[in-house]
Amino acid sequence: MIDYTFTVTNQGNVSLSNITVTDPLLEAPNPVVPIVFGGGDTNGDNELDVDETWTYTASYTITQVDIDAGEVNNQATSEGTAPDGTVVDDLSGDTISTDTITTTTLCNEPSIALIKRGTLNDENGNGCTDVDETISYSFEVKNTGNVTLTAVTINDDLVNVIGGPITLAPDETDTTTFTAVYSITQADIDAGEVVNQAVAMGTAPDGTVVEDDSDFDLFTDDRPTVTGLCQNASIALIKEGTVMDENGSGCADPKETIEYRFTVQNTGNVTLTNIDIEDPLVNVLGGPITLAPGQTDVSSFSATYLITQADINAGEVINQATVEGTDPNGDVVNDDSDFDVFTDDRPTITALCQGPSIALIKTGEPQDQNGNGCVDLGESILYEFVVKNTGNVVLTNITITDPLVAVTGGPITLNPNDSDSNTFRAEYFVTQEDVDAGFVINQALAEGTAPDGTIVSDLSDNDSFDGMDPTELGLCQDPRVSLEKSGVFNDDNDDGIPQPGETISYVFSVENTGNVRLFNLVLTDDLEGIVVEGGPIPVLEVDEIDDTTFTATYTISQEDIDNGEVVNQAVITGETSNGTEVEDTSDDPNDLTNTDLDGDGDPDDPTVTILPNVQSPPPPFEIFNGITPDGDGLNDFFRVLGIENFPDNNMKIYNRWGVLVFETDGYGGANGEENVFRGFSNGRATVRSDETLPTGTYFYILVREDPNSGETLKNSGYLYINR
Repeated sequence: MIDYTFTVTNQGNVSLSNITVTDPLLEAPNPVVPIVFGGGDTNGDNELDVDETWTYTASYTITQVDIDAGEVNNQATSEGTAPDGTVVDDLSGDTISTDTITTTTLCNEPSIALIKRGTLNDENGNGCTDVDETISYSFEVKNTGNVTLTAVTINDDLVNVIGGPITLAPDETDTTTFTAVYSITQADIDAGEVVNQAVAMGTAPDGTVVEDDSDFDLFTDDRPTVTGLCQNASIALIKEGTVMDENGSGCADPKETIEYRFTVQNTGNVTLTNIDIEDPLVNVLGGPITLAPGQTDVSSFSATYLITQADINAGEVINQATVEGTDPNGDVVNDDSDFDVFTDDRPTITALCQGPSIALIKTGEPQDQNGNGCVDLGESILYEFVVKNTGNVVLTNITITDPLVAVTGGPITLNPNDSDSNTFRAEYFVTQEDVDAGFVINQALAEGTAPDGTIVSDLSDNDSFDGMDPTELGLCQDPRVSLEKSGVFNDDNDDGIPQPGETISYVFSVENTGNVRLFNLVLTDDLEGIVVEGGPIPVLEVDEIDDTTFTATYTISQEDIDNGEVVNQAVITGETSNGTEVEDTSDDPNDLTNTDLDGDGDPDDPTVTILPNVQSPPPPFEIFNGITPDGDGLNDFFRVLGIENFPDNNMKIYNRWGVLVFETDGYGGANGEENVFRGFSNGRATVRSDETLPTGTYFYILVREDPNSGETLKNSGYLYINR
């Protein structure tokens, strides 16, 4: 408000009446401030006397226009009426003598204030800030001065502010005109905030430009607007392993490798630096690196692991790597690796092929204790076993079992590709069943335990780790049978003279002289009219003699009586277990000629049954083919009846292997009982002198000269010593 004082002075020489003071500022149509007058009429005559001064007052209410103008200019007019009715007036001035406009200067204080607020927009709703999400800025601008501001605008180095310009009256605030949207960058997120200020500017009526740096919540401060951004630093690692089968075996072997590939990803929203990988199993090559959020690296890091036998035994290699990175605040984030997804932390398991296997070779070494070149009944076979770990894992508790023999040795442990040929042994004694079969055949079984508890096994091969052929050893088979046939004349009427119709009884002795069992032995006799009874013999063991099964009866004829004897032979036939047929023509045990017609070493003298009182004189020469040197005076030496009639002779005796055990000239001496063979060696060749020769079959050769004709005669055959 402006208080005005008006001083009106009569400078004329007449009194003035009807004095008025008017001021266009204080009159209507200005309704704001009324005019207030005060009088100075000293004598109370309502006339302004000469040199009299009246004083008037009035108040004016200042308007915003006035303030915007910075001053209030106005002039008042005073009027009075002279006595003659003349109206006189005067414009006001600052002195009596001047008519200057009254100027009242008003104080101009233009100012402006700005508040800038930021609101984070989580467009994807993940609860954290991401690149290209936005901050919405609102601006509250206020005219804090006393003059109207025009051309009010907001400038912001960070964003493009939309809206304006506007005009603001003093104390007026605008909250809606100006807006801005800022797109967040990675650098902002790495910084964890967006910091900035806007500037509000306005023009005062006098052209002065006022401005203000924004504050974030008060008009009276100028602090930058800080919009905090969510920082979520995180990292993830995938570790994958690939077995490199360098030798192409299809399975893992020691010193082959696992190639590890590392995939690292920045799973947070801030840039990570100094990213490196540590692994307790391997030396990781590569790095350190920097990754922006969401960025994945598959090529910077690598590692190679050398496979051990212990790994193969375990069947897998298990481990984890750890990745670390540094966020913009200097904090370290890390993650344990997973084998296929970023969101888990499961160890990487690289499976290693386990191929447990075992192989066995079984060989047999015959023990020819009697040195006859064959493995005989009761002799033994020594078995040796070579077991090998043919797989790629250690095998423990390795044992060998054999249905044929008790294997000694073990259990043992073998590393891959190792073999053992010393631990396991077995000895087997040949049975009659083996000799009958002609071989010993079987397989052993090797078993071992893999690290996972699996039992692996292999049937033995005879010479290779790759096969499964049974181990077979052939045995010498010597299937032989011997038949003796003896006949006795039955003088049925006891007259000592044979007559037609009387009989001869035959007895048969069948002996298994070989080394295998004989089966289904059948006796046949081609003597016409003979009646054979008994048999067949189902089984005849080795060295067994059957002298009861077969008998025969023959009725003599006149022709037999005329011949003075009955001569004939029987045949025994049989077979081995494998179907080999054997046979022998009978021998007369009482005929020492011992002719071996079939060359089998067994004499085949026909059985001659002498009929009494018609028989010719006995032959002058006969060789007996059996001795029993037991000192009982019976058959104590090798008797050659009539040898004394052939003093120029040579006798040689061989064992069954052809070794000369006895030789002499002039066998029998003067009476046939001197210089004879009594079952002792006389020191020939490889046999020690005076060595007692064992029970068994021997072979003799007798060469003699006929003293009458000078003809050289030769006899040979088999001789049997029975002790």
